[in-house]
Amino acid sequence: MSRLNLLGRIKASSLLRYTLLHTAIVLVLCGSALWLVKDFSLGFYEKRQDQFVQEQLNSLSSLAKSSTEQEFRLAVEQLAEDNRQVLVVLKSSDGYLGNLNYLPETVPLSPSMGSFWILGDSVLEDGRFQRVRGSRINSRWGALVLAYNSSDFNLFVSRFTLALYAAMVLVLLVGLITGFLFSRKVLARLNTINQVTAQVGDGELAARVPVTQQGDEFDELAGHINHMLDQIEASVEAIASVTSSIAHDLRTPLSRLSIKLDGYLRKGSADAEDILGAQAELATILHTFNAMLELTKLEYGQGDLEFVQCDLSKITSEVIELAEPLAEVREQTLSLKVEQALVVQGNHQLLFRILFNLVENAIKYSPEGSEVKVIIDQSSVSVIDQGKGIPEAEQDKVFQRLYRLDQSRTTPGHGLGMSLVKVVADLHGAGVSFVRNRQTFTVKLTFH
Repeated sequence: MSRLNLLGRIKASSLLRYTLLHTAIVLVLCGSALWLVKDFSLGFYEKRQDQFVQEQLNSLSSLAKSSTEQEFRLAVEQLAEDNRQVLVVLKSSDGYLGNLNYLPETVPLSPSMGSFWILGDSVLEDGRFQRVRGSRINSRWGALVLAYNSSDFNLFVSRFTLALYAAMVLVLLVGLITGFLFSRKVLARLNTINQVTAQVGDGELAARVPVTQQGDEFDELAGHINHMLDQIEASVEAIASVTSSIAHDLRTPLSRLSIKLDGYLRKGSADAEDILGAQAELATILHTFNAMLELTKLEYGQGDLEFVQCDLSKITSEVIELAEPLAEVREQTLSLKVEQALVVQGNHQLLFRILFNLVENAIKYSPEGSEVKVIIDQSSVSVIDQGKGIPEAEQDKVFQRLYRLDQSRTTPGHGLGMSLVKVVADLHGAGVSFVRNRQTFTVKLTFH
């Protein structure tokens, strides 16, 4: 990805907008906190200055009422000389007296306080303008203004304010830089995900999102996406397998039906036996499609299914009774052992069908003269036969629709029995597992 393209992605990124919003909020909070610190700390110092000014003014006001003009002027001169932190000026008929060379007209009468500007070299050896706070009284011998010389304090305030602005600019810069870096890193990982999804969209179903060792949210998202892609790939493979299986399973009966119909056309007529044969071929085809439609409805919860308390011991007894003629034909022994009653919430008809499928498969794939047992305990139903069973490599595949271990498809069946078992087991919260021993093979339904 080019740098310009990356910058364009970052500008359009909602992550950058959130970063800027977060930076603005942090900036406002930091600025507010610093201003509060300034207000409380510097404000406290200003209050102490105001208190000092008021005390001095009260003292001079009392002196003006009880002393002569000479004594009052002497006190003003003494105050200006002894305390360099005090700025005082008395405007009388003789001119200005004190360490200020003018009388600020904007200073309010005591006890109010006001601010005014002075030139530093009029007081100290400092040519800068300074802001001071003071107040005024009107004595018998003229107006008097007294203020506190806070040059050091003003310097501290100016530096504090500069530091405040510098800190806010630093917060802004750090926020923008980190926002850009975070956006770039996040967009890089999102771009990887987008590339994989684009590859999948172009038909590369094997593409997967790389997962790092960090174990963060992106790795979790990548894991979910990869799992979804695994499911999609498996579904596509299953569809391809089902399509191939349909072609194998239906081609033969359709071909036979076509040949029969052609024969009827050539003969110009068809007897009852011919019609029955054609109906049998159609019944085989329709049975396959109906079974697949039923599986689809069950998988997606379509249709009304009534779930009641079902005693699996009674249902299995019915299954054994119905399957006994099949076992007798193959001279097999079919038995039921109930170690403990098992009652589940389920649909009686569906449970009967999957148990019959399991027992029928056990009879079909067990050698003649062997034994087929069904054992029920407190949480499971096990169907045990003495056949070859399902190879371990094929055990996950037998749940696919129309999948058959007999690839030549010479054994009767449509490859939908185990698919139905899996779907119905899932509906009932049960698991299907296989156990292979030297002499037996077990299919186990475990109810949780």
